[in-house]
Amino acid sequence: MKKWLVLTMPFVLLLGFTFNGTANASTKGSEEAYKKELSMLTEEEKISYFERIDQEYTIGEKFSLKDQTFVEMYAEKPNTSGISLLASETISGSKTSNGVTVKVSGTIKDNIQNIINQSFTASNLKTSTTAGASKVTSVKTVVYHNAYGLVGSDGIGKVYSGSLSTSGKNTTLSATKKYTGIVAYASTWCTVTVKHTGGTFTINPK
Repeated sequence: MKKWLVLTMPFVLLLGFTFNGTANASTKGSEEAYKKELSMLTEEEKISYFERIDQEYTIGEKFSLKDQTFVEMYAEKPNTSGISLLASETISGSKTSNGVTVKVSGTIKDNIQNIINQSFTASNLKTSTTAGASKVTSVKTVVYHNAYGLVGSDGIGKVYSGSLSTSGKNTTLSATKKYTGIVAYASTWCTVTVKHTGGTFTINPK
C-alpha cells in the first residue's frame, strides 16, 4: 500500500499543477476578454455600471472577476506621490423633458491617499430649474462616492459607500464628508433626479 501511495503521489501533484495552471490561464483569458468588452462603454454606461455595483454588493463582499476588472479600469487610484492633492473634476449637464429643463454644474473632488483618513467633496454644485418649474414636484442632487479595497487574500470589494445630497428646484451643494479606510480605488459621480407632472428623468453630469 505504501509503495502505491509513493508511486501515485507524483501523478497527483502533476494533476494539481496542471489544474492550477489551467485555472490561472482561464482566469487570465477571461480578464482579457472582459477588458475588451468593457473598453467599449460610454460615459453613461460607466456611471450605470458603478451604480449597479453600489447596489449589488455589500461592504466587504468580493467582486466578480468582471466587476473587479471594471473597477481596475475606470475607478481612480490613490495618489502615491506623497503630496496631498484633491482629485478635482468640473462637471456639468442638462436635460429637457415635457417642457421642464434642469441644469447642473460645479465641482466634485476626492482625497484618497491610501492611508486611513479619506474624504470627498461637492463644491459649488449648482442645480437650476430653468424652464417648466411649475411642473416640477421634486429635484434631488446626489454626489455618490464608493471606495474599493482588498477583500480576502486576492479580491477587491467595496470598503466604503457614502453620499452628499440636496433637494430643491434651485440649490447649491457645498459639503465634504470624511471617512476612514484603506483604499485601492475609488469612484465619485453625480446624479440629478427630476420628478415632474409628466414623469421622471435623470441627469448624469460629466
